[in-house]
Amino acid sequence: MLAPESQSVEEHRRSPAILIVRVSAIGDVLMASPVAQALREAYPNAYIAWAVEPLSAPLVCANPYVDEVIVVETSRRWLQCLRQMKFLPLLREVRAFARQLRARQFDIAIDIQGLLKTGVICSLTHAPRRIGPSPPEEGNQFFMTELNPWGKNLTHLADGYLGILASLAIDHKPRRPILQVPDDERTAAKQVLVEQGLGHERYIACCPFSSRPQKDWIFSRWGELADLLWQRDGLRTVFIGGPEHKETMTDFCRQYFSHPISAVGLTSLIQSAAIIQDAAGVIGVDTGLTYAGMAVDTPTIALYGSTNADWLQAEPHTRVILRVMPCAPCGRHPVCRDYDCMQAITVEEVADALRQTIAEQAATA
Repeated sequence: MLAPESQSVEEHRRSPAILIVRVSAIGDVLMASPVAQALREAYPNAYIAWAVEPLSAPLVCANPYVDEVIVVETSRRWLQCLRQMKFLPLLREVRAFARQLRARQFDIAIDIQGLLKTGVICSLTHAPRRIGPSPPEEGNQFFMTELNPWGKNLTHLADGYLGILASLAIDHKPRRPILQVPDDERTAAKQVLVEQGLGHERYIACCPFSSRPQKDWIFSRWGELADLLWQRDGLRTVFIGGPEHKETMTDFCRQYFSHPISAVGLTSLIQSAAIIQDAAGVIGVDTGLTYAGMAVDTPTIALYGSTNADWLQAEPHTRVILRVMPCAPCGRHPVCRDYDCMQAITVEEVADALRQTIAEQAATA
């Protein structure tokens, strides 16, 4: 799977061939996107490939600093074979993937995820230099030739990942996430919104779904927020998310007088990013689509509670709403039943933060 205008490995033989390994998830792949930019600046003629799982692959295809996107099925086929103890099919799959990697003759493989599976992928390349994070996880260090610490004092999305490049003598400066949405995807996304009833009104994109319930806001408040934004500021609300939430969101939107629009399950990942790019603002929980707002410079309100938001503090046009609790951040191990940190965030303060952030961006434009 080649990114647009990719070049062959042979055309780059005078410079290193580099593999970036960050296979998942959507938000983390987007946060790591400046790694390719940093490598391109250091090695202008390098051949840069990225190994990624299918769900996040469109984000890497939208990264102009990547020459090739190598799709790997670690979570689906590999893991399924392991669970079902189908070791022979798994061996065939891994061998075929290894041949694909070795054919590219990578000089450097960079694991910016630090897991066992990503360490294995780096090892399969036979690259002379295999660089990974310290401290590692799951025995990842046994596949690496060099370990570099994660970035410290994180104030930008990509800081942690860029620290792993230290042994390549790459300048560790603040960088923005990289996401270039093609014009045809923006056109397709606009058509979806028209079909769902959006006229010429300005709208706010909302990303209410995350991978863990402790990161989610109180669901009914999204509808209350939609009504407040329409009544007070004349802003329609467009909800976006994956197909698993399509039916729930369609029924939910019918309950509110502002007629919020659900594009949930109707757009691809890149089309969802296009909706965010053309929005007046974006409001979301700790999830990948919220980070897309930061990547395309849309005023962004991020609702946080159970996870650490320090690395968002210096992102421009971004405001974090966070209720600090004695138990926070609890990460994957919540200690309360009702997720008090998210309960404490009110509809009014979210609407006020959005209005202020939009005004601030307009004043600096």
